[in-house]
Amino acid sequence: MKSLIIISLLLIPAISMAVDNSGNYAVWGLGGKSCFAFNKSIGTDNNDGYKQYIKGFLTAYNIFTEKTYNITATMNENQVIEWLIEYCDNNPMSSLENTLTSFTFEHYDKRMKTSGSGVGR
Repeated sequence: MKSLIIISLLLIPAISMAVDNSGNYAVWGLGGKSCFAFNKSIGTDNNDGYKQYIKGFLTAYNIFTEKTYNITATMNENQVIEWLIEYCDNNPMSSLENTLTSFTFEHYDKRMKTSGSGVGR
């Protein structure tokens, strides 16, 4: 337990979030929808909005997180969606934004820090 606390404290500077003085921030679009709603929609043909939100969230994360080229590492879109579905099965009241934030925390140590080829933005 002590080691978990120490590791968490060491990661705080590396994984900080920008919020207002009260710890709040605005969530736009589908990020405010529940995991229940996400899981209900993602299996239908009408899921483009969710997929676009997820891609935008992860792209923004890659842009604004130091030493991060790709938070998903080698995962493809379907693997990310599968992870989100499983998380949402266990946390149906969580918002999609909180689910994606949990994804970034869980995958931070496995992220790609550079493109490897020197190509990219």
